[in-house]
Amino acid sequence: MKKIHLKGPATIGNVGPGFDIFALSLKKPFDEFTIELIDSKEITVEIKGNVPGLPTTPMDNTGSLAIIHMLEELGINEGIQITIEKKMPIGSGLGSSGASAAACVYGVNRLLNLGLGENEMVDIARKGEVASGGSPHADNVAGALLGGFIFIKSYNPMEICRIEIPDIPVVINVIKKKERTTRGFINEELPLSDIREQSSHCAAVIHSLMNTNIKDFGKAISYDFISEPVRANAIPGYWQIKEKILENGAYGFNICGGGSSVFAICSRENKNRIAEILYQEISKQNIKPYIIKTETGNEGIKEIK
Repeated sequence: MKKIHLKGPATIGNVGPGFDIFALSLKKPFDEFTIELIDSKEITVEIKGNVPGLPTTPMDNTGSLAIIHMLEELGINEGIQITIEKKMPIGSGLGSSGASAAACVYGVNRLLNLGLGENEMVDIARKGEVASGGSPHADNVAGALLGGFIFIKSYNPMEICRIEIPDIPVVINVIKKKERTTRGFINEELPLSDIREQSSHCAAVIHSLMNTNIKDFGKAISYDFISEPVRANAIPGYWQIKEKILENGAYGFNICGGGSSVFAICSRENKNRIAEILYQEISKQNIKPYIIKTETGNEGIKEIK
């Protein structure tokens, strides 16, 4: 086999309190990828879709950078052509870069029959994230690769745990972040009381999913003392928007990964209403609304015709 076609889902990293260790996969949006072995011994990147600014230089693209690390670590000299058909927003916290890295590593693993396991693929793919966010975090690449809800049990060695989850309605407003990354603004020291609360909410996220309790899941993802206070500063009216969404029956509300998109968890019956209110509240802040109504999915990187 010389060529493989893949589909890679959007993901939400952190999922509230799980900074760099939680992610969940979405049914839509998604990107499509073609990974092909070529004779030139070079790695090349082609982008399809109207995505100005998305890099095609191999060292600056998350997918190709992941492959560079992969081939170097395994001592392989192979030419790879990557074609990415963009169908999801970039630079907005929906894991577009992570999906690219995950799909590229998955594709090369299949084409070269390398036999890498899930943990090994995640550990390599996360190195591609340096091209996007400056940090080799694994939450989005693991979520894209495996689907469902993932939590990272260990970074050294890499060990991923996955939970099959029910279809949970998710309403997103896409907001592209102004900075390449806001990671550097996050405080690395927290009061012990905040650490205790953060740990409690992380446990509540996993417990609610294991019991398929969507209402408790929404409540648990609404708390975060690490990322949300910093990344909310880049979203005009964030705390007022959150209050309004929760007042109108959403189970939970927070920021998608590194931002600046926001997401709400709600019942299926309330999905359209939450979407309408989010549209209205975002419009009040002179931000152009970009609403996506979707749901969680258990499908990760998938081979397609």
